[in-house]
Amino acid sequence: MLDEHLGYIADRIRLERYQQAISATLTSGLTPGAIPAASVIDAGCGFGVLGLLCLQSGAGHVWGIDETAAIDVARETLDRAGLGDRYTCIRAQSFRAAVPEPVDLIICDHVGYFGFDYGIIAMIGDLRRRLLKPGGTVMPRRIRLITAGAASENCRSKAEGWHAEGVPADFHWLRQYGVNTKHACKFKPEDIVTAPAALGEIDLTVDSPEHFAFKATITALHDGTLDGLAGWFECELAESVWMTNSPLAEDKIHRGQVFLPFDQPLAVLVGDAIEVSISLRHDSGTIVWSAHVPRSGQRQKQSNWNSLVLDPAALNTSPDRVPQLTGQAQARALLLGLIDGQRTAAEIEQAMLRDHPGMLPSAEAMSRFVRDELARNTACGTTSGA
Repeated sequence: MLDEHLGYIADRIRLERYQQAISATLTSGLTPGAIPAASVIDAGCGFGVLGLLCLQSGAGHVWGIDETAAIDVARETLDRAGLGDRYTCIRAQSFRAAVPEPVDLIICDHVGYFGFDYGIIAMIGDLRRRLLKPGGTVMPRRIRLITAGAASENCRSKAEGWHAEGVPADFHWLRQYGVNTKHACKFKPEDIVTAPAALGEIDLTVDSPEHFAFKATITALHDGTLDGLAGWFECELAESVWMTNSPLAEDKIHRGQVFLPFDQPLAVLVGDAIEVSISLRHDSGTIVWSAHVPRSGQRQKQSNWNSLVLDPAALNTSPDRVPQLTGQAQARALLLGLIDGQRTAAEIEQAMLRDHPGMLPSAEAMSRFVRDELARNTACGTTSGA
């Protein structure tokens, strides 16, 4: 967690773009000399750096929402900065979080490698409908998806990993999963071997469909082969304030791109037009990508649906099924029934050990289970969501 968030916070260009967008947004419409007092939700706030920028720009109050332990770092950081009285931490999923009243700005940096692929569409959409004032603002405002043909030995090795030297032949069949996986990758400019093309835009200020279907044509810059498609984003934070992770941009943020591999490399000649299609469901993260070279008739089509390893229970989604609680779910239900605001954690643990001795493999497993569940499902001096 520390390494991940260090990367976010040490990204100078990213912070500069957000600072510019936040300042412009919070002061928009104010008369000269007026002090902004906007209320803000920082969704998926992590260590709280965007909320900190909002408060430094004059926001009246920020509600930081994160379901991970990062929220504790945010709380400590804002307290140390002398801003804790204006920053309220909510440890919860954003979909379960509530604030006392609608806010002026919802800000969220869950912009994935390909823009949409970190849950930002659903997250902002839900908060916008529930907790944004009429006339309020969301940040980012829109995401533009960009694609290009890629030739990268490093990225190809990720797709072909199950055929790598040293992997027992019994596991080579898993290659079909590797070539149908969306891989995180950091491309060099020379890895991009076609002209890039915009697939389309996602407007975060309005409700989005669950399914998007994009088409574009990319043009080969020289003879060679395409290992797959590279994908990245251009993101509008506020009017005329953009950030990108494009491998071709000098002012890109420090965020990788996606590699959508082909099962077999596509041979192209300079000037070839390659017809590209990308369909996605942002709610599930499912992507289908294809490429067609009209000159040669070559086609490739992959989907990360084909890389999902599903057990029979996950495949059974019939509404007529009769669900049964697993042993762990039964234990969780019994445990939660003991939380009454009177019993101590030690008393709850002893009750579970005494009354349900054979429910888990050992007393040690039961004790560990109780402590983990109490940490996850009970409040301890922290504002929590519903």
